[in-house]
Amino acid sequence: MQTSKMELFNFTVVKGHQVASGSANDSRFPFGTINAQVSHFKALGLDISEFYPATINAEFNSRSITLNHHDYFFKQVKWHDDIPAEDFKFCRCILLKEYTEISALIYQPQLDTKTEHQQPLNQLEILAPYIEDIHYGDLLTLKINKHVITLSE
Repeated sequence: MQTSKMELFNFTVVKGHQVASGSANDSRFPFGTINAQVSHFKALGLDISEFYPATINAEFNSRSITLNHHDYFFKQVKWHDDIPAEDFKFCRCILLKEYTEISALIYQPQLDTKTEHQQPLNQLEILAPYIEDIHYGDLLTLKINKHVITLSE
């Protein structure tokens, strides 16, 4: 990603539904939804196994966020017997934690097919490798190609 064609967006790490990681104690997803989805996305051409099997919930100081571009768009992924098929978009990005750049992916189940665990409109879910010493309330930065996301006030 060329720096001159990048935008920076600050966000706060917030607590999500905790189903992605498996911390929600939902018996349908004992190891989390991300672990349950890895093989399905790999079969479609995206290997997310390099990422920690949870999402970072990124809350932006805006009313809503629009993802204008995606690197992957998978329709009607039937990843669990008890969940209707869902559509997913993914977009490459970089997280900045202090002075460290971390390759990551925006992970976005599409609202029109997602039946549970809706995210607030001003949040994105991000897949990243395990990050040491990250906490709710931390301020991080999303580095992404220009015009990929739009924050609405």
